Amino acid sequence: MHRIIFICTGNVCRSPMAEGILKVRLATINNKDIVVSSMGIHGLDHKPASELARQVCAEHGIDISKHVSRQLDFNEIDESGLILTLEMAQKNFILLFFKHLTERVFLLGCWPGEDSPKGNIKDPMGGSIKDYRKAFETIDRHIDRIIPDLHTMFG
Repeated sequence: MHRIIFICTGNVCRSPMAEGILKVRLATINNKDIVVSSMGIHGLDHKPASELARQVCAEHGIDISKHVSRQLDFNEIDESGLILTLEMAQKNFILLFFKHLTERVFLLGCWPGEDSPKGNIKDPMGGSIKDYRKAFETIDRHIDRIIPDLHTMFG
């Protein structure tokens, strides 16, 4: 089994959406060799995905209603094959603690290329349904873009 983790700030908006999107894409292509999860770098633990994140995912046939936010699990991160953050600040935070994972921690909006501020995906927390839809569409587009790379990486 290969493990991919999405990391955002609170693990209630962007990373649960990314987790849900990738799980659906992998199920569609019948890939059972990749385990997908998500976490947050800042303290929200045991919270559901935000109402608007659930709503936007449901609009696309993705059910994240059972999602429960998690703080960083250092063992799981250390065992992961790929860690994808939604902002550069989260990547930098992870690398403070896991310098040895430099080759496995990336910004979703840029991977597998070079990091750029354009790769940050804005946090919709506190925003409108339009903000959540924009975040979802951006995450969805990047996940579709990286699926071939995941096949290459995890065979």
